[in-house]
Amino acid sequence: MTPNLRKRLAVAGVGVPLCALVVYAGGVVFVTGLGAAAALGFREFAAMMRGTGTRVLALPGAVAAFLFPFAVFAGGLEGGGFYAAGLVLALPALALATVDLAERPIRAAACTTFGVFYVGGLLALGLPLREGGLPLAPVDDTGAGRMAGTLLFLLPIVITWLADTAAYLGGRALGKRPLAPRVSPNKTVAGAVCALLAGVATAVLYPRFLLREVWVLGTVSTLAFGLVVTGLAIIGDLAESALKRECGVKDSSGLLPGHGGMLDRLDAILWAVPGAFLFLLLLA
Repeated sequence: MTPNLRKRLAVAGVGVPLCALVVYAGGVVFVTGLGAAAALGFREFAAMMRGTGTRVLALPGAVAAFLFPFAVFAGGLEGGGFYAAGLVLALPALALATVDLAERPIRAAACTTFGVFYVGGLLALGLPLREGGLPLAPVDDTGAGRMAGTLLFLLPIVITWLADTAAYLGGRALGKRPLAPRVSPNKTVAGAVCALLAGVATAVLYPRFLLREVWVLGTVSTLAFGLVVTGLAIIGDLAESALKRECGVKDSSGLLPGHGGMLDRLDAILWAVPGAFLFLLLLA
């Protein structure tokens, strides 16, 4: 076993149970966990942007990303919308007041706003999966309700993890044709096909065994759900690869030994979780 693999397993051995406990706790604990992940992800985004010479409002952006899940938790999607509109007004005003014209305050505000929305806003859309707000999402605080909410929130994450594993194994065994050579030369078409197959299989089997009491989608809709969530996870992975290439870095940070940074762990999840929520909101 290589030292890097040992590091990866050690971090996963602590991180996965901790994340599961935070999700199961729900409420303020869960929202705080989402906010902390969003703030750390934004700080990595800001550091990468600064490496390209782009000014970013690092501290205000991290605070804004941290508070995004709280806005949705307190006011639902409507509250999140009002919060987002306030940020569009507040961040440019703050940039004009604190950033010299030579450092391009409007570009700084635009980059900051994008980072806050990309990390904090997308993560906040996972709240209705855990806390209610969907026809099939439980809202009670009983043990059964907590477990169902936890399993529902984890569904797109498990799809993402298993699809990523299938893409890695399938790509190594069968991959010849690159999927997006200019963005990520190691990803292959065969790996993407394996990811889609694994994602769809997970979308079918996971609810059947773990969400039997709350899952209301039919077979065709469930297959479509798996395709959409897995497809978005692949795009999210490629999007972060493109971001790192633009910024000339290998990892978003060294926060998680063997895994890179927070954004490296969130890349596909930032697309898969909102995709799962929107799909279920429209069709459940």
